[in-house]
Amino acid sequence: MGHIYDLSFVRIGNLHYFVGIALAFLCPLFGALLSRKIGKKGSHILILVLLWSNFALHFLKQFFPGYRSLWPDGLADSLAPNLCAALIMASPFIYSWGPKPLKDYMYYLGIISGLVAIFVPTGAMRYDAYPGGFSNPDYVIEVLRFYYCHLVLITAGFLMVFSGNHKLDYRRIKFLPLTFALFLAIVAFHAILWGPIFKLKNFPTEWVGENGVLYNLSKGQEIANQSMAFGPQPAFAKILGDIPRFFIPGIMTYMVEGKIYFTPVVWVMPFIILATVLVAPIMTYPFDRFAMKTAWLGFRQKRAMAKEAKRRRRL
Repeated sequence: MGHIYDLSFVRIGNLHYFVGIALAFLCPLFGALLSRKIGKKGSHILILVLLWSNFALHFLKQFFPGYRSLWPDGLADSLAPNLCAALIMASPFIYSWGPKPLKDYMYYLGIISGLVAIFVPTGAMRYDAYPGGFSNPDYVIEVLRFYYCHLVLITAGFLMVFSGNHKLDYRRIKFLPLTFALFLAIVAFHAILWGPIFKLKNFPTEWVGENGVLYNLSKGQEIANQSMAFGPQPAFAKILGDIPRFFIPGIMTYMVEGKIYFTPVVWVMPFIILATVLVAPIMTYPFDRFAMKTAWLGFRQKRAMAKEAKRRRRL
């Protein structure tokens, strides 16, 4: 437990770690209070500033010393190596011109993926890449960048709905697994395309974080698997236990030279559908309360009428 008191880096359980978590809740709260003062139009401008600044930082970070040293391989980090990065690039365009299901995705996954990144801040725990921790200016810059980009995902997604610039509809929840699959496919395509281009067999593991393992394809090509498009990371694999044994062969898994591999994107979809059913209604309810209550009462009424009709037929 000694590392908890080590403030030289961001470490799970130390002060820096909890400051990040506090900001993840305070920033949306502050955004909501500010939104009430500046109104819907002012909030729209604020959201655009947040999204476009995040978009710009996603590419400008290549000029930071910690990234320049990784050129050209490090350029992959300014494309779509994970779901957060893909959403950072897409968000300004989705918010300005995207269809409603994609804006829904921006709300749900912006908040969820941003929170996951802050609760498990692998991007801020690149100990080997930044010797000296906070005494190293490059590490300070990287930590600030890491938290800014994920706090923007959380705050902009929440503020977009809170300010009324996007209206949630519980009936569109059914599209969420499909939009998730689309973004995860983009991440997978990025990994498959980028790996052969730069032959990343010796790509530094610290670039993808402690749990951002490299995934070995059938031909020995190693690519980043940060968002688990190609299969579970070690920590998640332990949680799954023997569950993969019940996956549908030929659909969720496939065989290569006697070894079982996970079908990219497809393998994780049952978990995404389950998470959507459990989490999305909770995140929707505060902003679509009346419609959800009405639908529930209508469902109960139809069920009661069906039972009554069945009872009468028996008489």
